[in-house]
Amino acid sequence: MKGIGSSQGQRGAVAIEFAAVFVLFFAVLYGLLGYCVPLLMLQAFNDAAASGARIAISVNPQADNYETQLHQVVTDEVDKRLAWMPDAWHQGCYGGSYLEDAPLPTETIGEEERVYTRINVCVSYPYMASPIVPLLTLPGIGTIPRLPDVLKGKATLLF
Repeated sequence: MKGIGSSQGQRGAVAIEFAAVFVLFFAVLYGLLGYCVPLLMLQAFNDAAASGARIAISVNPQADNYETQLHQVVTDEVDKRLAWMPDAWHQGCYGGSYLEDAPLPTETIGEEERVYTRINVCVSYPYMASPIVPLLTLPGIGTIPRLPDVLKGKATLLF
């Protein structure tokens, strides 16, 4: 006997519901996995840049080859912090260098002039140029993951 709630009238309904729910579930799962790696990279960049800026204070500014020592110490520290990551995943922001070559700013307070040293350390990766996690475009949802063009971690220290 066929009634209103018989299984004959429900054929295909489960498949349609599954297809609708699967797209949403897949988008959430892929988004979760797609954001984990870039955000982990960004956190590592911030940590490496801060560590590079902190270690820069240990270099004696009165040394003859101060600039060379400074670049070497900062590069070594940043590379040490990012050793777990492939080298192709990180680069410096300043023409390949992690350390910005900036002049020493001066500030006059009253009659005294004090010289400050500003250290800028930056680590970046052009994510949209070569994404690590492939970008996926889902209908109605858009591109997953949605990230900035360049992932960048930066630290500035003034002493």
